[in-house]
Amino acid sequence: MSYLKIGDCGWSITDTGFGNRIQFWEIAYELNRFNDFNFEILIESDKWLETKFIDFPNTKSSKELFNKKTGLSEIDATKPWLNKLNTDESWWIKQEWPPYNFGNDFYGTWLHLLKLKDINLENKIKDLVGDRLGIHVRHWPTVVLDTRRDLIPRFDYENKMYHLRKVLDSYPNEKFFMSSDVTYDEPATGPLLPDYRKELHWLSEIYNDYDIIDYRDIIDLDELLPNDFIEEVFMKWIKSYDDEGRVLNRKPLYFYEEMENKLEPLDKLYETKILRDVVDLFGLIYSREFISAEKTGPDSTWSDFVYIYRKKCQE
Repeated sequence: MSYLKIGDCGWSITDTGFGNRIQFWEIAYELNRFNDFNFEILIESDKWLETKFIDFPNTKSSKELFNKKTGLSEIDATKPWLNKLNTDESWWIKQEWPPYNFGNDFYGTWLHLLKLKDINLENKIKDLVGDRLGIHVRHWPTVVLDTRRDLIPRFDYENKMYHLRKVLDSYPNEKFFMSSDVTYDEPATGPLLPDYRKELHWLSEIYNDYDIIDYRDIIDLDELLPNDFIEEVFMKWIKSYDDEGRVLNRKPLYFYEEMENKLEPLDKLYETKILRDVVDLFGLIYSREFISAEKTGPDSTWSDFVYIYRKKCQE
């Protein structure tokens, strides 16, 4: 089998850049379609954990194979790229941003092909958000000089909350499903699994005054981490986390799964973070209406994804 290999543009575990990465997947899918699906799209499994929960058609997720496929012919998607390829060899799509020369209207051409693998999870999301308005509350950009339009001055939490309340009040007597990445920390450095109902979060007050649910009403996090950690001095030194995924220190702490009677690294925490993102995404998609981040602060590819997906499904 020959492959169209794509990377992980914009990825980090705290801000996974899915709205950026998925645009390269769309390029690969379009190329594959143009070449009669004689390729398989190849992605790195630990940077594309979404594949555990979402079905990506014509896609193989493998870290081992990804690392083996080196020295490939390169495709620069900022130049004309929709060409017939030699199907006897694999190709590498260069990570240049913006990723293609088709203009903004190409983004979203194939997003609607992504489907949840777990029908029970899909039904649970639909049941909980079907009569709610989905709202995306985006944090400020991580780059200080980011030219993205924002409604509120950078890190002005008081005015951002005032504006958010105005948006919510414009939908009287409605119920909401919220997706957000806001934090009191610098953007993209907060907890992986924030609990917005806690007083430490500035969003907590709207939970008291409005009917709002979020990913924690869909994902069961009670048994994600135990109360007691086990130190293993021979383990590799790694960061340790609290029950929201906030960094505590850099001791060699692992958690103990009693059922399996062995120590496990905190990979489960990262995987649950990605599940949280997936639930956020489809929670907004399956909501009755969608309020994009453009109305609550800086816009984002996350909101673009939801808007495009919803529009495609309604066609």
